[in-house]
Amino acid sequence: MLRNVWTIGLFLLFIWSSFVSLINSQILSLFASLGILAFLIVSIYVQENYRTEEMMMKVLHSIFIISIGSAFIGVLEALKVINYDPAWWKFLFGTRQLGSIDVKRISGTFNNPNLAGTWYAIMTLIGFYFFNKNEGRKKWFYAIATLLYLIVLFWTGSRGGTIGLIIGFATYFYFLGHKKKVITILVLFLSGTILMLHHPQWFPRGNSLFATIDGRVSIWENAVYLFVIKPVTGWGLMGIYTSNNYVFNKYHAFHAHNIPLTIATTLGLIGLAIFIWMIWELFKEIKVLYRFKNQLTPLLAAIQAAILGQGLFDFTIMSPQVGILFVASATMIETLAYSYQPSLVPYYFAIRLKQKKQQKSIV
Repeated sequence: MLRNVWTIGLFLLFIWSSFVSLINSQILSLFASLGILAFLIVSIYVQENYRTEEMMMKVLHSIFIISIGSAFIGVLEALKVINYDPAWWKFLFGTRQLGSIDVKRISGTFNNPNLAGTWYAIMTLIGFYFFNKNEGRKKWFYAIATLLYLIVLFWTGSRGGTIGLIIGFATYFYFLGHKKKVITILVLFLSGTILMLHHPQWFPRGNSLFATIDGRVSIWENAVYLFVIKPVTGWGLMGIYTSNNYVFNKYHAFHAHNIPLTIATTLGLIGLAIFIWMIWELFKEIKVLYRFKNQLTPLLAAIQAAILGQGLFDFTIMSPQVGILFVASATMIETLAYSYQPSLVPYYFAIRLKQKKQQKSIV
C-alpha cells in the first residue's frame, strides 16, 4: 500500500509526530497525530481507486458541484439570512465561525473565513478548468458557478485565499504553456500589492491590513523562538497552542500561520525534512506530467500551488477539508506520473512489485 512518496511520507510523519508527542508528554498532540493517519488513509484510498484521468476528473467535478451548496450558504450569510447565534447544528455544519466572530466576513460551511477562502479559491480554479473543457450551455453553467465562487471568496475577506488563487492561476497558465499570461498575472499581482500597501483603504478590510501584518510578524517571531528551543523534535502538533505562554498574550493560536514554520516548530527539523522531501518529489512528478502533456497537469499543479501559496501566511492544510484535497490532489499527481514513468516508484518498493510480477508469471 505504501507505493508512493506521499504514502511513505505521511506514514513517516505519523510515526514521528506520535514519537514527538510522547517525548513532550502531549496527549493533545498525540490525538492530533491521528489526523495525519487519516490523511494517509485518504492517500492510500485515492491511490487504489483513482488511477485514470477520467476517474480523477469525475471526482473533482463532483466536489465542484457539491461545493455550490456551501457557496449558497455563504451568500445567505452575506445577506444576513443566517446569523451567528450559537446552535449545535451550526457548529456541526460549519455555519458558525469559531473564535472571534467577524460579521463582515463569511465562512460558508468551514467555521473559519480563511479556510473558506482556500476552498472557494480552489473551486474557482476547478471551475475555470471545466469552463475551458466544455461548450454551449455547459460552458455557461461553469462560468456562472465559477463567478459564484469568486464572489463568495471576496466575501470571506481572505487575503491569503486571494493570494493563493493568483498563484494558482499563474501556475495553471505556466503548465498550460501560456508564459506571457504568467508574467502578466505576476506584474498585476505585484502592482496590486504595492497599491494596497500605499492605499489600503481602497481594498476590502484595508483598515486592518497593517494590524494583520504586525500580527503575522509577531507570530512568526515567537514561533522561531519556540523552534530555537527545540529545533530537532519540535513541540508536537498542538505544541504552539499549549505553549502559548511563550508566544501569545492575547489569544490561543493553533499554528504559526506559515506551513514550513508550523511544521518546523511542531515537528522539528526532522518533520520539516520529511515534508520538504515530499514536496520536492511532487514537483519532479509534476514535471513528468508536463513532459507527457497530461491534460490534468495545469489543474492539479494549480491546486497544489494555491494551497502552498496561501500557506505562506496560513496553515489551512490542518483542516479536514483542505487537508484532504491537498493530499488527494498530490496522490493523483503521483499516480499519473507513475503511469508514465514507473521508475519514479522508490527503488525498494519497485523491487517488491517486480518480484510479485515474476511470481505471477511463474504461476
